Amino acid sequence: MEYNEEQRAIIHRMGEISARLDAAVTDDRTAHETVSITLLNLGVELSAAMQRSNEIGALQKQWGDAFREFLDTL
Repeated sequence: MEYNEEQRAIIHRMGEISARLDAAVTDDRTAHETVSITLLNLGVELSAAMQRSNEIGALQKQWGDAFREFLDTL
């Protein structure tokens, strides 16, 4: 099939738009993967921080108990 000049210009423009669309979809997919990884890491890091906080709290309580026990010996 033969295309006239106007049709070829439209086809060319559609090709450029398709290339931009493909790039945008790729960028979007990458962003979603990054966000997913970031959210996953955020969850893991938050859980680890909470565990460290719980451990610190438990150690502070143990220290306080030992200090009170020491004070009782005075």
